[in-house]
Amino acid sequence: MQVTISFNDKELEVEVEENATVLGLKHRLRDKLSLQPLAQELEFEGFILQNHGKTLRSYHIGNNAKIVLRELFGISIHVVKQDKDGKPDPQFPISVHKENTIGFLKEMLSIKYGVEFTHMKLGLSSMWNNNLHDSTKIGAYNLRDTSILYAFEM
Repeated sequence: MQVTISFNDKELEVEVEENATVLGLKHRLRDKLSLQPLAQELEFEGFILQNHGKTLRSYHIGNNAKIVLRELFGISIHVVKQDKDGKPDPQFPISVHKENTIGFLKEMLSIKYGVEFTHMKLGLSSMWNNNLHDSTKIGAYNLRDTSILYAFEM
């Protein structure tokens, strides 16, 4: 069967087997786009496709379906503590894509690490006055793999 992959405002037609798995499709995309499977997030009709041996059919993906591909990259959040106790600031790595908003990033961090990030400001440097806006997409800040953001208690 053939599926359409939407990636970076372009569309790519990909031929896959009827019983293809999500991971199998990601490997096909690696061959075509040089994008490693772990750096790919696939979405179909609002659902993020999981690698765990699931087939495209299990998501009701058929011939000529349109799947959105997003490139994931890793960033780190450093929490800047108000009271310096001699211990290093805690760091929290997380995978994101350029369409995530800063607010969504805070929610993901809170869920993943159990730290209340939604009440913190995030900035591009360790200076308090350069905060990022919750409604703005990560891509607007030109963040890349290994970028560092700083979190401040409000």
